[in-house]
Amino acid sequence: MRTSCPSHRLPVAVTLALALAGCQQTDQELPFELAPDQGADVQIGIDGGTVGLPPSFALEVPANALTSPVVVTVQQLFGASFPSDAGVAVPGTAFDLQPVGTRLDESARVEIRVPVDALEEGQEARVSVAVVQADGSVKTYDGAFDLTSGVLSAEIDELGPIAAVITADAIAVAPGPPATLPGGSFPPPPTTVGPAPAPGDGVLFEGSCSPDARQCFSSGLVRLWADEVVLRRLGDDLFLLNPTVTASLDFIDFDADGVPTQLVGSVSVDGNLKARFNSSVSSYRLSEVVRTGPGGLPSATTLDVTGNVLVVGETTSGDGTIEFNQELEYGITGIGTSEMLIIELEAEIDFATSSGPDEVGRVTAHLRLRR
Repeated sequence: MRTSCPSHRLPVAVTLALALAGCQQTDQELPFELAPDQGADVQIGIDGGTVGLPPSFALEVPANALTSPVVVTVQQLFGASFPSDAGVAVPGTAFDLQPVGTRLDESARVEIRVPVDALEEGQEARVSVAVVQADGSVKTYDGAFDLTSGVLSAEIDELGPIAAVITADAIAVAPGPPATLPGGSFPPPPTTVGPAPAPGDGVLFEGSCSPDARQCFSSGLVRLWADEVVLRRLGDDLFLLNPTVTASLDFIDFDADGVPTQLVGSVSVDGNLKARFNSSVSSYRLSEVVRTGPGGLPSATTLDVTGNVLVVGETTSGDGTIEFNQELEYGITGIGTSEMLIIELEAEIDFATSSGPDEVGRVTAHLRLRR
């Protein structure tokens, strides 16, 4: 079956990089039919192997994932509660995969059969694989979900109790475009005379969220929109799952009118964009790091504020690409006794076509930072 996967173009340094992590998977040969030397209790060595419980669960461990032989066992968990940190476990999909905490040098492929009729409308795009780690925390892995066969697949790097879960930290991607940000006046700097403040001593806006701490969904730190091209190519059931966002923007110098003229800081966004396309749900990696200045660490750069746009003199992306005069739409609003800064980031996604030029779609994010 012919499938089409989007390629991605990053037009500027401050973007959301969508790197393909999984494409539509159908008509695949499933490993639920195990060979005679495979089963629910298997010694797996450096050559790899498969452990499973047909027709519900299979784990394929590749060669060189383990440095010495390990007896890997799996049994279904009936009536046992699965930790809810990552979301609600789908009934009948929880398994005790041992030995817990075993790290894999090469990722193993896990496949879990999920009863599609047990899912509510729209939940299929939020289904992920969750693994309980040795310290009791839960790590989530996003992959592909074939709705025809009901098989959810993902790559995992550690063994432990495992289940298919309806992800709690899921941000819906709305139809675009987003509202235009209004700009606004910055709060006064800490000093109006003498040398410019050092980084950390200016007017600092920051925010962070992650699956391990403050969830991005509940924090409201991130909002996403997609244009008509993205929605038409990927469908309108789009979610950003389990994102990690860290943002710190410090305005360290101001002119006589109180307008900032220098900026130091960084923005990091990482997560998985899940999209339903026909009978399959695929996962697309969203990852970008942007720093002010030309180096590996954020450094001060010039800033020009024009209307509702911040023109950042010099930025460096995660892959080391340097951009000049990057434009960021912004807005400042009062919140309680302080202020909130909203900045807009945009990604362009190239969709390959069988003939003619590639079709370009856009995903826009608003990040909400507090002072």
